[in-house]
Amino acid sequence: MMNNNDREKLVSEIASAKAELERLMFDEDSVPPPARPATERKIEIFEKKCGFPLPPAFRAFLLLHDGWPDFDGDAAILGTGGRNQEWIEETLDDLWENFEDFGKENPIEEGAIPIVLGEDANTSLFLWPPDKENGGVATFREYRLAELTHTYTDFDEYLLQFLKSLRGAIELERNGEEAPDSGEDNE
Repeated sequence: MMNNNDREKLVSEIASAKAELERLMFDEDSVPPPARPATERKIEIFEKKCGFPLPPAFRAFLLLHDGWPDFDGDAAILGTGGRNQEWIEETLDDLWENFEDFGKENPIEEGAIPIVLGEDANTSLFLWPPDKENGGVATFREYRLAELTHTYTDFDEYLLQFLKSLRGAIELERNGEEAPDSGEDNE
């Protein structure tokens, strides 16, 4: 797990890469920053609603930034509050239908917590409660529509992979080719 200085540096690198990609793709440089820090009390209330303690890296992220609006297009990293917004409920309803239609494991039905979600985004990230099969550790699972694409053991790993994908998109915009693969398997 990263320390807070490294995590804040990672957040800054993601924001810079997002701004660069916006300039390259749309000739715009308006990228909303992450939210202000969550309080310890907000996190405690959120954990109570979740029914389990948050993984340390995600908890540390929330203490730095209580979410990030427009994190990936219209997809937001959802913070500790505001999860009863109409767009979130509608998006979760649409996702539910996708999981049911394709007969896939349904994180919503299984009590997973949406972490990254967007009205028009094809990808989402859910925090799955700790289970005995995984050594009692909560995991983050990323989906493209209803298809599981990746499982992360901690939130820092997810952010690092997101930065890597941003850098690949920047390289593609600059040169018309993707950045060389680091050799990491995506599943």
